[in-house]
Amino acid sequence: MIYIESESNDAAFHFSVEEYIVRHYPWGEPVMMIWQTEKCAMIGGNQIVEAEIDIGFAKRHGIQIVRRSSGGGTIYTDPGALLYTVIQPQRADCDSQEIARVHVAGPVVAALNKMGVPAKIEGRNDILVDQKKVSGFAQYARSGRLCTHGSLLYDTDLEMLAGVLRADEEKIRSKALRSIRSRVTNIIGYMEPPCSLTEFLGLLKKHLLSDADVIMYTLTEHDLAEIDDIYQKQYGDPDWTFRRSPKFSFGNSKRFPGGKVDVNADVVKGVVNSCSIRGDFLGVSPIQDLETLFENKLFQYHAFVDVLREVPLRQYLGSITQEELLSCFFE
Repeated sequence: MIYIESESNDAAFHFSVEEYIVRHYPWGEPVMMIWQTEKCAMIGGNQIVEAEIDIGFAKRHGIQIVRRSSGGGTIYTDPGALLYTVIQPQRADCDSQEIARVHVAGPVVAALNKMGVPAKIEGRNDILVDQKKVSGFAQYARSGRLCTHGSLLYDTDLEMLAGVLRADEEKIRSKALRSIRSRVTNIIGYMEPPCSLTEFLGLLKKHLLSDADVIMYTLTEHDLAEIDDIYQKQYGDPDWTFRRSPKFSFGNSKRFPGGKVDVNADVVKGVVNSCSIRGDFLGVSPIQDLETLFENKLFQYHAFVDVLREVPLRQYLGSITQEELLSCFFE
């Protein structure tokens, strides 16, 4: 087994490393990484950002939003979590999901069991402890290689997790995949005696790697240059994260001291195709003039801020403020 470590806590960087290895896999044996992130919401490759994440909450709390290539639902990780990746040749005679369950998630569960944590695999892609989720795993395949990755909630801020993943599912109407909301818990509560994340990482590596012939690999300058190219064009690019969303319709309604505001938007490839703003606010100018300004703009918070920068909003919405209007679209 090849083992790669990195000091980076940028999720987009690690997804770029995965992509690089998948594209240029030089080894005939599995590659494994265990890594960490700052506060991050990781959206599945087939999901709508606005359906899964409270974007306003993420912005206020400095939570990075990154789209991965694998399917499945949105997860939240932070410095209290660990993530694991295994990349290996794809075998035509083996089911990919079975490989994930038996050869990737299976050893993780066995390692947790050795530490006294009663973990088990359940459902399509979950690892549970006492019927509460501590890990999810997902996959993607290309170029004859299979990438399986997952998370481990060790001492994660579960209040932050609940806040950023609490988007109202009635706001988005789409055929895109949706997250499966589950009760979650932290592994630290099952460790006896309790230990730090660093100590837990040491134990996890010991149990996962002790029986393998491990070769430590350090990414070279050439590797890092190629990885940075992937980062800039894909995982670190907001267009990759937001504009890969399938077509969807958005609707929301809020009441403020200045009146009720109802907003609706049709969004195609992350761009507003049409927009309506209705309500009992006391504007004096035709609201259609304001709606038109949002058409053909990215359905992103910063893009809407740019639209409104020079707009005399009071003429259209009375005492409804810019932040109140933005909250209708992004909170």
